[in-house]
Amino acid sequence: MPKLAAKSWPAMLLFYLAPWFLLVDSISGALQSLPLVLPWSLFYKALLLTLLVWQLILWRDKTLLLLMGLLLLALIGPGYSYLTLPALQSRGLAGFAGSELPVLLKALAPLLAFRFYQQFCARYPAEFTVMTDRLMLLSFLVIQLNLALGLAGFGDTAYQPMDNVAQSFLGVKGFFYSTNELAAVLLVVSGWLLWRSWPRHKACFVAVSLLTIASAILLLTKTGLFGSVLLVTFIPLLSARPGFWRQHYKKVLSALLLLLSAALLLVWYAEPLLRAAGLYDKLAYAYQQRGVAGIVLSSRDLYLSVIWQQTEQHYTALHRFFGVGLAGVSVLLKKYFIEIDLFDLMIFYGIAGALIFCLTFGHFMYACCRRLSDHPLAATVLFINVLLLGVAMFAGHILTSGMLWLPWALLNAAVCNQLLLSPLASTTPKVVRGPDERLT
Repeated sequence: MPKLAAKSWPAMLLFYLAPWFLLVDSISGALQSLPLVLPWSLFYKALLLTLLVWQLILWRDKTLLLLMGLLLLALIGPGYSYLTLPALQSRGLAGFAGSELPVLLKALAPLLAFRFYQQFCARYPAEFTVMTDRLMLLSFLVIQLNLALGLAGFGDTAYQPMDNVAQSFLGVKGFFYSTNELAAVLLVVSGWLLWRSWPRHKACFVAVSLLTIASAILLLTKTGLFGSVLLVTFIPLLSARPGFWRQHYKKVLSALLLLLSAALLLVWYAEPLLRAAGLYDKLAYAYQQRGVAGIVLSSRDLYLSVIWQQTEQHYTALHRFFGVGLAGVSVLLKKYFIEIDLFDLMIFYGIAGALIFCLTFGHFMYACCRRLSDHPLAATVLFINVLLLGVAMFAGHILTSGMLWLPWALLNAAVCNQLLLSPLASTTPKVVRGPDERLT
């Protein structure tokens, strides 16, 4: 039982409720086939956000004013769309709010949760560590359970069959809705578990590594496949203590040569490996249609061009500066998401959307860079943030994800936890230091 102050009762509720959010997501997805289904996952996350906001109010955190200002700025353009477009007015104010607010709240949720966890960590560092371990471990186990159920024939495939593509394996995702979002969550939670298990529990590190890569293979996303291999490879290197590189540079160079050889072998045998995974036909079709950009962007550049042209044709420059809203794009096109977060937020919410994107990644990376010299977790979290920035720019589903904001904010706030300094320092073997090195 965490010993929290009287004014921290919302934080106590979050201590117990937050770790189960991904399980609720999964159960909500499993209940979708039932009659009179309710959005249980949406209700649960709304409760978590309400508790977050209420606790920050009790702590008198001024960050809420900034986030409220961004929210109001982001609603200017969509609000003007609602007032001037009869097609939107016919849906009613509730329908308009139901289309705009969920995306906006998802985009603002990482900053909101990050600020809460920063405050929580400063006040209750031991409880913060327990909550982080619980949430990451439970989320990882829920992902594994869903993928196991998917292999057993329950839930949905990761992708739907495509015309002109005879793909033998479509991947599995269990009862989750979005494969790309799940792949991003996998990177965050496995990144934490890999860092926590290296180097003290190498058997756990190997187990988590194998499960992470196997999960990425089952999800069949470029995000998961590429990111999981990078995490498993680089987290031990990023967690190295000062002096490690000088003492073990020969071993490191040998390992890098082995990795380079393995990469060349993968390239050489790419076709049979992709055929075995069931991805070859899909990638070959994308290459024939759009070249290398078709493989990397999955035609998102085409969607960007179409949406940009349509909004430029039907809306004024000032209107687009403040954003035309998700509803404003949906009256023009059936597919209104580009799935590149920066451009989605800019088209929907204009300058406010661009600010939300830049503030989120900028704030997270700045917080990590400040602690690079004195916190062993900072380099790993910075690396994961760079990976997620690349995903946001090429595959989306980072700032517009309903599943990622909680573990992502928690991971970044963990860099502020001083309790994570001593366990790692006390269990890491000391290395021989040269006379010119100084401990920081």
